[in-house]
Order: sequence, then C-alpha cells, then structure tokens
Amino acid sequence: MHSVAVLPDYERLAGVVPVLHAPGMADRAEGLRGLLETGAEVLSEILAAEPPRLQALLVADEDWREAPRESERPYPPGLPYFTRATDPPSLVMPETLSPVIRPRTNAKLPLTVWHELAHAYLLKRDVVRTPAWLRELIPQALAAAVARRVGVLAQHLSEVDREPGFTVRGLKGHADAEEQMAFQNLLLVLGDSALDEFGEGFLSRLVDALWAETDVVDEARAEGLFARALGPGGREWLLSRPEF
Repeated sequence: MHSVAVLPDYERLAGVVPVLHAPGMADRAEGLRGLLETGAEVLSEILAAEPPRLQALLVADEDWREAPRESERPYPPGLPYFTRATDPPSLVMPETLSPVIRPRTNAKLPLTVWHELAHAYLLKRDVVRTPAWLRELIPQALAAAVARRVGVLAQHLSEVDREPGFTVRGLKGHADAEEQMAFQNLLLVLGDSALDEFGEGFLSRLVDALWAETDVVDEARAEGLFARALGPGGREWLLSRPEF
C-alpha cells in the first residue's frame, strides 16, 4: 500500500479538505480547496452529513506513477480517483485532466472535483455492489446539484451529446474511455433532469436507502430504489426518460 510519504516534498494547504500539492502548484491548490469547500458545504446540507475524513492530493503530471493507490498499477494519467491507501483517504487529482473528460467547458473541473467528493461522502459507510449506472448516478446527480447552485451547469449540459447510441442501462461489457465518458454525461443529464422534476430531496433518500442495503443490489432493485427515492410518479417519470 502506497502512502503520501512517497511524495515527501509536497506542501499542505489547510482547509475543510486539506490539499497536499506539488511545489509550485500553490495557486492550483487554492482553486482546488475552494471547489472542495463549496462542494462540502452543499453536499453536507443535502445529505445532512458531516464531511468525510478526507484529504486531496494534487499530483504533478510527472509524479503520477507515484501517487497513492490500492493497486500496484497506476491509474490512467489524468483521471481523478478516490483511494483509501492513505490515512485519511485521499481524493487524488491530476495536474492535467485527461482529454477524454468532456465537454471541455468551465464546469469540467468543478464537476469532476464534486463527483469525486460525492464518492467520498457515499463511502463514509459500507456500500453494497450495485449496477454501474446507480453507483455512478449518485455522485453525478450530487455534482449536478452543487453546479446548479453555483450556476455553472447549464452551459456544460448544452454541449453534452445526449444520443451516444446507448442508454445508461444499455452499456454492457467492456467500454472504452470515450464510451465511459458518454455514459457519465448521460447520467449527468439524468441527474439534472431528476433535480428539475423532484428537487434535491431525492438524493438524501436514495443515499440513505443504499446505505441500508445489506446484499447485492440487482438491476430491478436498483430501479426500485431510485424510483422510490424520487417519490410519487417517480417510476413513471424514470421509465419515460430516454437516457434510462
């Protein structure tokens, strides 16, 4: 198991979520800290939960192979991730986001940060295995909720391809990076549409319902959990959505 000790020269910026960063990246670290503080404030309010024990690690591109992780193999360059390989756990952010992360708008970085922060909130407790669409819908919808409050989502969504040739439930088997990004964007659209129709309250109900599960959640149960969290008319609305 790796630890941040393998990056001994990194500096620490205190905050709600402290940011460890490479020398010379203080300005980027300040920006990341601001995004994390905004995200933590909104997510804590929506989920009625304290921020998780967490630090952020802003990794220089040349140090990516040395970033802490559970596995021996480095994560693909430019793709953020959450890891428990450190104490406290780390949200690992690259200096340069991968070009596969699209669309490339001003909301790209904030949405990416809030998505990973939402994963950290969700993983404060044990979470059973679920279909990929539900596992990723929750952080995408939570990130959308933060972005809607800040006012940076509309332009980003206007550039999303809403017809990639599959639905969020239809992407099966091995998917390449472009398909994975299209999948995430469909979930962002679905999450934003649910917020429009049902408000933010469904998010805490859905997270609480998932935390209460003790066995693997199959496709039918995942659909039911989401529909019930939405509230009256939720199932009918869900089945009407082209993304679903």
